[in-house]
Amino acid sequence: MKKIKILSCLTIALSLLYSCNKDSIELEPQTAISSDVIFTDPAFAETYLNKVYSGIPNGFNRGWYMLDAATDDAENSYPWPASNTIFNPSNITAGNSPFNGLWSNSYSQIRRLNNFIVNYDQLEGSEGLVNRLKAEAHFLRGFYYSYLLRTFGGVPIITEPQELDDDLLVSRNSEEETLNFIVEEFDTAISLFQNAESAASTRGGLAAALAMKGRILLYQEKYAESASASKQVIDLGTHSLDPDYQNVFLDDNTPEVIFDVQFKDPDKGHYANLFNTPKSTREISGWGGTGPTQNLVDQYEMQATGLRPEEAGSGYDPASPYEGRDPRFYASILYDGAEWKGFTIEHRPGGGESIATSGDFTRTGYSLKKFIQEDRNHNLISTQHWIYIRLAEVYLNYAEALIESGNNLDLAVQAINTVRDRANMPPIALAGQDELRAKLRHERRIELVFEEHRFWDIRRWGIAGDPEVLTIYRVDMDANGDLIDDGKEVWETRTWNDRDYLFPIPQSEIDKNPNLKPNNPGYD
Repeated sequence: MKKIKILSCLTIALSLLYSCNKDSIELEPQTAISSDVIFTDPAFAETYLNKVYSGIPNGFNRGWYMLDAATDDAENSYPWPASNTIFNPSNITAGNSPFNGLWSNSYSQIRRLNNFIVNYDQLEGSEGLVNRLKAEAHFLRGFYYSYLLRTFGGVPIITEPQELDDDLLVSRNSEEETLNFIVEEFDTAISLFQNAESAASTRGGLAAALAMKGRILLYQEKYAESASASKQVIDLGTHSLDPDYQNVFLDDNTPEVIFDVQFKDPDKGHYANLFNTPKSTREISGWGGTGPTQNLVDQYEMQATGLRPEEAGSGYDPASPYEGRDPRFYASILYDGAEWKGFTIEHRPGGGESIATSGDFTRTGYSLKKFIQEDRNHNLISTQHWIYIRLAEVYLNYAEALIESGNNLDLAVQAINTVRDRANMPPIALAGQDELRAKLRHERRIELVFEEHRFWDIRRWGIAGDPEVLTIYRVDMDANGDLIDDGKEVWETRTWNDRDYLFPIPQSEIDKNPNLKPNNPGYD
């Protein structure tokens, strides 16, 4: 009952936070100032676009779970979020899909952008400023459509402001048509950004447009075009890998981030620290939240050899299972024996942060460290940024596109090793396409963990229904912290349905517009 009351208070606080500090600032110019001024004065135009930026979903606002908890990388300790009740048991319907809100929100923002784009030739000001605002509008429209495409497949392409007397019963475009439109939008943005003033990472820019173009082309298996776009980002030289991996997720000013959303006291924040800090019997206790799986932990290589623990000659010692691992392990995961907030984490049975099967204690024997602000009281609003795209992903997108096209495998190896070198991990060697594909997929899993990539990767690779993805393991240790047998036991076996490779168009939208039928396969 206490937690329900706290959740209610937090929900009200967040609603007030966003309504008072976002909407009042960003909506006032649209209601108090005439549209003529909005589309001629760059200051008001920028404020207009701010509302569109604020609508982009991020991993900290999904409703007390992170999307990785719907993959083999994590398990949420709460029984009620969508990860546990809808995604993992494959209970998705057109009426309850957690992505239903993405559809309505995206088209709401697209309507704003369409209105802006048909009027933006009225903008006054310097060429660099006007070009930036025009470019941002096309970047954002491409961004929202790219999210729609990867979630629903082909969707209606709407480019004009719709009025009540227009024909609103639009039909779906094909996936290819939707992709082509997205690429056109990013290309328009790229052209404009090349003659525009620069802006912060929280706004679109040349690197962001190229990077997003490279990503969506990769997702749609347009490998040559994807590699070209990602290579252009790398060649720009405007971003660099942060030498400190952990710093990337805590420092708003890291040189690695290409596009992000930032938060600041006291006006704008989230509760990622509270919802992901380990549940404990001690004063460090948070609410548990995201628990990394043993599946994921087993993927972290030994730093000295570059081999996973189960591989012969890796150097892994089951008596000291967490020693000598890839440094990204220590930046991402709290394990039994880790130091945290002045305490030694006790995920062993009976420990202060004990593994459990009920309550909010970790289900897997691990807790999330990546993103979490250790030096901040977790009961306060959190302020770390959410990263939409960063340079390390671009390197890996580039490498994957080269591998899948079967060309320039040596350049793919170089790109992967650039990312591994930052982590002080041994380089991989040139190999055949199949072996490099496996190494690339492993590297994405480790480097981009908990950043909402695995959820989409296992779908586009067609492996989401594989037994090793559906069988979730947790650590098996005794009260002394020693592993029992191989150190892992099955926590759960999840359900998969091939219809879940795409998500259904919301039933409420189909009810309003029958031209959206048929729904995606399996959801009719």
